[in-house]
Amino acid sequence: MRALTITELEAATSTPRSTIYFYVREGLLPQAQKAAASRALYSDAHVALLTEIRRLKTSGADLETIRARMRPLLEEQAAAEPDLVARRTAETRAAILQAAARAFARHGYKRTRLADIMREAGVTATVFSAHFSTKRQLFVESFSVFVRWMNVLIEPPLADEPDPVVRLIMRTYAFWGVQRLSPDLLGLARAEALQEDAETRAAVQAALRSIAAGAAADLAELRRSAASPPVCDELVAYSLFGANEQAVMRAAWDDEFDQRDTMLTHLFLFLAVVAAYTGGSDVAARLDGYRDLIDRLVEQGPPVPADVDG
Repeated sequence: MRALTITELEAATSTPRSTIYFYVREGLLPQAQKAAASRALYSDAHVALLTEIRRLKTSGADLETIRARMRPLLEEQAAAEPDLVARRTAETRAAILQAAARAFARHGYKRTRLADIMREAGVTATVFSAHFSTKRQLFVESFSVFVRWMNVLIEPPLADEPDPVVRLIMRTYAFWGVQRLSPDLLGLARAEALQEDAETRAAVQAALRSIAAGAAADLAELRRSAASPPVCDELVAYSLFGANEQAVMRAAWDDEFDQRDTMLTHLFLFLAVVAAYTGGSDVAARLDGYRDLIDRLVEQGPPVPADVDG
């Protein structure tokens, strides 16, 4: 259920605010919830009730008849009244994060202005500062948005993919997309994962866990059919993630290495781990079997979620 300002309620119902206020005074609509001294919030229930009032008026019902017909609807709405202030707060915070993630993706950290983010999110500086104290905090929390966008883009097609190596390649491809969207992001996120701010730390750690979760699950599945290696699947997954991040960083320094090199290197490391888990061998031969897929992905360029251009 949405939380609407009076302006948004007017637009949603084509009803002027003077009429809405009249219906509230007459008991035909519930009172708005106060979000501040000069700001009130309405809900989708107000939209539905206004629609019903209009229908009754069109049918010729007088004010008392409308009041009698509306009474049970108002009682039902009152019993299920949501906390519109909390909902609006959450919606505003999400809108700021979405706008920030798009801006940071397009322009990077240094060239993104908070004023542009506020304008795109439709909030004032006062509202913005109530949610985020600094640009850095906003940037770090955008990390979760980036990761969620990439997971939505990459993970659904992998649900039916039986080959863990293909799944790793596609997740590496997604990581490339995150890096290309904003090269600053992972470094800052990694630093914030160790900071004292519990809320930000928890959000960043959850996003990092989601990046490593796929590889950890695949390794756990391999463990079921092989002699158990004396290591933790989750830590191996994080080690692979860290190795890939370092390889991407090195490739960014100059033209000696490209994305194909980093993806093949990461795949080689994963195949070596798979061999250690399963007792297999001939990693180089298996590597050759996936070169065509890597070539196709490199030719496509990094994945870019639709949300970035939204």
